[in-house]
Amino acid sequence: MALRKTLGASLASVALVISACGGAAPAASVAKPEAESSLPVVVAAEVAPAAADALIKTTGTLVYERETTLAFKTGGIVAEIRVDEGDTVARGQRLARLDLTELAAGLTQAEAAVVNAEAQYSRTLLLFEKGHVSKARLDDAALVRDQAVANREAVSFNRDQGVIEAVSAGVVLRRFADPGQTVAPGAPILQIGDTKSGLVLRVPVSAAEAARLKLGDTAEISITGLKDSAQTGTVSRIAAKSEAATGNFDVDLSVRPAPFLRSGLLADAVITSSAPSEESSAALRIPPLALLDARADQGYVYVIDEKNIAHRRAIATSGVENGEVLVVSGLAAGERILAEGAAYVRDGEAVSIAEPL
Repeated sequence: MALRKTLGASLASVALVISACGGAAPAASVAKPEAESSLPVVVAAEVAPAAADALIKTTGTLVYERETTLAFKTGGIVAEIRVDEGDTVARGQRLARLDLTELAAGLTQAEAAVVNAEAQYSRTLLLFEKGHVSKARLDDAALVRDQAVANREAVSFNRDQGVIEAVSAGVVLRRFADPGQTVAPGAPILQIGDTKSGLVLRVPVSAAEAARLKLGDTAEISITGLKDSAQTGTVSRIAAKSEAATGNFDVDLSVRPAPFLRSGLLADAVITSSAPSEESSAALRIPPLALLDARADQGYVYVIDEKNIAHRRAIATSGVENGEVLVVSGLAAGERILAEGAAYVRDGEAVSIAEPL
């Protein structure tokens, strides 16, 4: 209303000036701008398809691409652990061992049993060749000998399993046990990160987000708490199976090596998906000022027809994305709507379209 009064006052001033100069303004030239000035001046916008929901924001942890948890394959008392967290190790380096006292005694007994069984078999074979014992007696002696040999091999194997060696060059990430502790077979003792495999940022994403990712998609990575740590990485692995507890999928992002990077650091990532989501690709976008009487996922807009007449129309929305309102029904791509000034327009009223500032 104020805009209409201002334009009317301006035109009246121009008419007075013309009259003072001795000329009469033509009736038609005055009436036309007065008629135009009575229309609400608005800014129009064209309804456009929503941009693909390409950005996936998530937070994860830096880990070595290959991290191995080492354990004894037999149970016993830990005799020594030669490394601690943060130590570097070489391939084949002995890292820990069990107390082998009982295993050594068992091996001595097993070896003695093999000697006795072989001697008994040799005596039985000699008697069999002379016809003093039956073939069944000889077979029994052979069976006892074979069982003694198998037992010795099993005891020897267990003794070998009481030692842990590094399977690759790396760094000790975690130590789960201490000397004197009794451990069960397979209990974790050490976790080793393979330094040659390099670090990756492992992040969780939802099933829907994982479906939109592919190897090679780019990501902007920023290490939490470290300035000037931003870098660009790529998707190097997408887990084939979700985590049972959360239903999320692990995604590995490559990172450039840097002296300040360590396994366990937290980092934020924004992944640019090469495939749009179905929800965003089906939606339309409008400026937020175009939406009137918004309640939950409902609202109204003014649609401008070819005669610049505004028509109020109900629409359904699905939220705000990148500063624009997503519309899922009620509009069609290419239609014109009031983007600014809609609050001063009535349904069915003609409007004057101004250029946006």
